[in-house]
Amino acid sequence: MLPLHQSKELTASLKSYFAATFPFRDRPVGEAFHGFIDRELFKGPYLSVKLPFVKAATKKEVPLLIQDEYTPYNHQLLAFQRLTTREGHQPQATIMTTGTGSGKTESFLFPLLDYCQAHSERPGIKAIVMYPMNALATDQATRFAKAIYDNEAFGDRKPTVGLLIGAGKSDTDAKRPTSMGPTHVIEDRETILKSPPDILLTNFKMLDYALMRSTCQQLWKYNLSDPDQLRFLVLDELHTYDGAQGSDVANLIRRLKLKFDFKRGHLVPVGTSATVGDGEDGKQQLSDYASRVFGEDFGEDAIIGELRESPADFFNAPPLATLPKRIELAELEFKSD
Repeated sequence: MLPLHQSKELTASLKSYFAATFPFRDRPVGEAFHGFIDRELFKGPYLSVKLPFVKAATKKEVPLLIQDEYTPYNHQLLAFQRLTTREGHQPQATIMTTGTGSGKTESFLFPLLDYCQAHSERPGIKAIVMYPMNALATDQATRFAKAIYDNEAFGDRKPTVGLLIGAGKSDTDAKRPTSMGPTHVIEDRETILKSPPDILLTNFKMLDYALMRSTCQQLWKYNLSDPDQLRFLVLDELHTYDGAQGSDVANLIRRLKLKFDFKRGHLVPVGTSATVGDGEDGKQQLSDYASRVFGEDFGEDAIIGELRESPADFFNAPPLATLPKRIELAELEFKSD
């Protein structure tokens, strides 16, 4: 796709829409309106180049046995430090509010996998990750599968992840994976119910279904006898749970806690959200909102934002080895036959 070409087509389509939707009998008024649209609405396309995220000084600072091969960003390290369960540390409520491509998923993925590895001898669900859309859950499941498959630190026992987003067994479900793989998690519903995974990826409706229906109670068989092992509840795209749906999710979380008689502070809430402003009001509002949804305490220190390199640090750094050379750029030029 050519961005400039697509931009011209989109601009033309929107102009046609405005012309058909807002006809004016008074010609000067119409010309003023559409001139205003041209000047104020269509001002692009622009190229937005943001500075890189600041990385941690070294991987030695990561308090996890299960971690990525790359040095994490500073905001990821802060999340690891809050969510780790190593050396008796009590994990803390955390909300990631960093930008696109900042590794928000990895910020909670590796602490969850690390916790599963440390308690691999205890069968049952240890973490629940809830997504607002099935497409997002399916996409994130691939990242979980890859992180587990590629990591040799798990040894002989790798954690299992189940994707429970369907309504039931059908002919189309017959081909869903019944075991972990390099690019997929367990998706077959019957397998998930009979052998509960360490991490459950689901949505609001299916979690509600799993808590209510008698046919799904086998999913919780290990947790009913050993409830303390369920420690993490993650809401991806936390900001989407507003209005009536936010109330439904809040009630669902409270029902989940009642089922296992969790005291306040046991189930560690984790959220990812859109970026918030630097002002204290934005952080306070987000922490209050998260407290109402999860029914847990969130301080402003629970909100982790992004930290980017300064222009001086970026431009004074040695050039990247991945930047193309002049001779490589020359090869990209159009040539005549």
